[in-house]
Amino acid sequence: MTLVEVVIALTVTGLAIGGIIGGYNFCTAAAQKAALIQAANARAMERIEEARSVKWDATAWPSVDQLVGSNFPPKTVTLDMSGSGAVTTIAVVETQISRVSTNPPLKRVRVNCIWQFRNGPFITNSIETFRAPDQ
Repeated sequence: MTLVEVVIALTVTGLAIGGIIGGYNFCTAAAQKAALIQAANARAMERIEEARSVKWDATAWPSVDQLVGSNFPPKTVTLDMSGSGAVTTIAVVETQISRVSTNPPLKRVRVNCIWQFRNGPFITNSIETFRAPDQ
């Protein structure tokens, strides 16, 4: 074997190992991002469930309507990736409530969970639903 062949073999081996390490890093980041997306969806769904559980009774006297935006202020939460160790991601959960119609009474509830992955651009997970008064 000549020195040129050895250098070429080491170069090819180095490129292959570099590609494997790069692929591993990419897959790890993608898995972490997917876990954070699921955690953000879970946090947004928690707020949707809170909005679905408040009292809104249009048939009572006087009528009760606790489904208003002031009852759901923005909340800072930690996105939990179980088994991930000390890495934490902070998110803000915002709730928007708007009236769709008055007859029949119907409101739109939109929850945004805003977070950032590795100091990149902000990512928003949104869930939207409609709610009628308690019957």
